[in-house]
Amino acid sequence: MFGYVKPDKAELKIKEYETYKAVYCSLCKTLGKEYGILTRFFLTYDATFFVLFLKCVFQKEPDCAHSGVCRFNPLKKCNYIDEDDFLKKAAALTVIMFYYKVRDNLADSPFYKKIALYLIYPYIKAKFKKAQNRFPQYDGIIKAQTDRQALIEKEKSDSVDLACDPSAKALSEIFTLDMPESLQKELAKRTAYCLGRWVYLMDAFDDLESDISAFRYNPFIYVYGLNGPKAAVSEKQEKEIIARIRISANEAASSFERLDKNCYNSITENIIFDGMENELNLLISKKKKKRGEENGE
Repeated sequence: MFGYVKPDKAELKIKEYETYKAVYCSLCKTLGKEYGILTRFFLTYDATFFVLFLKCVFQKEPDCAHSGVCRFNPLKKCNYIDEDDFLKKAAALTVIMFYYKVRDNLADSPFYKKIALYLIYPYIKAKFKKAQNRFPQYDGIIKAQTDRQALIEKEKSDSVDLACDPSAKALSEIFTLDMPESLQKELAKRTAYCLGRWVYLMDAFDDLESDISAFRYNPFIYVYGLNGPKAAVSEKQEKEIIARIRISANEAASSFERLDKNCYNSITENIIFDGMENELNLLISKKKKKRGEENGE
């Protein structure tokens, strides 16, 4: 996951936003407690959504938050919820996914970036081993889909559906790992699959220009024949990419809407119905602004 799955703060009630922050800060705290203080820097909004999603599906009552102090800023007060299995799962998943991201960057990054990654790699690998031992099923899922992703990229596939599939399948399996076979599980699996697809498409859209100039794999490069450092995405092509992203978001929302939900429903709905669209609009605005600066506007 890449940090795109965020709430739309403007559409949340103050109490809801404080609850979201309590879950976010609690996950940060759990990461530090379980894997060491430096792993708090691995924290993502996506992992926070994972906690909220699991609680929304499995937990009957909301948590009771209590006040505390931020470890990074003693002058800042934070609200925390009690550590539970959902937070521990999210912490382990965060460490495992970060490990595979670093490993992937070691293969793709230029030499000067690899030096820094090699310096921190032993630390990350040690924390990964700890998380792997606690939740081997997460590692099995991520490793299998990461290996599939590598083969797809090596073959330079021009199929967007194929390129998205490993990320989407990984999330669908992880989000529903402890659910018995039922309609509820199928809906949750579909929600997570479409979410994983949306995240991949967002990342590919976000990185498209830099991937073109750096000759890195991106399915849209091969779909639209954008080979060469001077290749540019047309307005028509960009609209098609945005449409693909919105379709995945809409399908995730449609499946989520049919789920039986418990606590944190309004916050989780905000992320899926409002936050994802807001993140896409922010990305579109960022790209327009950059093009305007390049054109001297």
